[in-house]
Amino acid sequence: MPGPVRVEIARTLEELERLRPVWDGLPWRREEAAFEYFAARLETRDEVICPLAAVAFAGERPLGGLAARIELRPLSTTVGYKVVYAPHVRVLQVVDGGMALVEPAALEAVRGVVADALRTGLADVATLPPLEVGSDELEAFSSLGGPLTHQPFIAPWTRRLLSLPPTFDEFLAALGHKTRKNVRRDARQLESDYGDRLTVEIVRGPGRAERLISGADRVARSTYQRTLGAGLADTPEQRALATVGLEHDWVRGYLLHLDSSPIAYWLCSVYGGTMLLRTGGFDPAYSQARVGIHLLMRVIEDACADPDLHTLDFGPGDAAYKRQFSNESRLERNLVLFAPTLRARRINVTRTAILGPVQLARAALDATRLTDRVRTGWRQRLGGR
Repeated sequence: MPGPVRVEIARTLEELERLRPVWDGLPWRREEAAFEYFAARLETRDEVICPLAAVAFAGERPLGGLAARIELRPLSTTVGYKVVYAPHVRVLQVVDGGMALVEPAALEAVRGVVADALRTGLADVATLPPLEVGSDELEAFSSLGGPLTHQPFIAPWTRRLLSLPPTFDEFLAALGHKTRKNVRRDARQLESDYGDRLTVEIVRGPGRAERLISGADRVARSTYQRTLGAGLADTPEQRALATVGLEHDWVRGYLLHLDSSPIAYWLCSVYGGTMLLRTGGFDPAYSQARVGIHLLMRVIEDACADPDLHTLDFGPGDAAYKRQFSNESRLERNLVLFAPTLRARRINVTRTAILGPVQLARAALDATRLTDRVRTGWRQRLGGR
């Protein structure tokens, strides 16, 4: 059992630098918490007020940590793909995978850091990364505050995973008959239509950020995500993060070229034996050819061939292709916690009034299996197709 726990908190990069020998040794779950990546995001994101990084110790022994930042930005509430309410607030953004908890005592310590930030007014709202339903972490953070400080109507969602087989052929063999047949048919059709004009480029290693971001951005401009102001964009922040990620082999990109022009991309992170699909897109002019799925097969093929990888994480959402190509899943839930202030509670009440009917409508669509059809219709409308 650890002794009394003390917590060291860093609110500047200089203070975090002093914790770096310990910080670098913690078993972070994602690259966002690694020092170089964490610092790059702080330095390139205009809305960041300060980091909020913490390490819990028992004596001189580190138990775990919290990687977070405080940002002044809109807290968006959406209906479908439309933002309908977005007050500017100070958001305590716990980074995806930011809690490295070696021992249970660390959980209580980092929970206290989040609670203090809300109680003292350092942040108006805290957003936590997806936590597995039934986990100690979800239970601990769900118990913070009272009814008016929790955002209700945030439904659990399914994270789809692929436990990687040793070879791509084994992956194909494990698919359902119809799915396997469609993959092979699409590949033959693309070969017939384009032949050697169609090539796949795997972008990894230092010095290739320009190649990756500019190529992906050319594709992303034509996607429905760009219409919404989301998805990948060629920005100083993206280039900085890609530069750091490629230098440390935390980022891997895949570009599908027709002749010399990219027509589809996938941007992935690689950390701790897991490849995470961050974002992807394809030129809608080639949607009937299913070029996005064709490139995804090359991503999976590359992941199967990498002995350092054991899992492909399809990320948030439950699109049809994720159900088709995954072989594992777990239920997760996001948490949004509000400070115990009048303004924060008023924002929570307003968001709840919007999200309640949306949640009921989504449940009805899921029950009638119309969710994918409605989502596809929205995307086609936004993409002008």
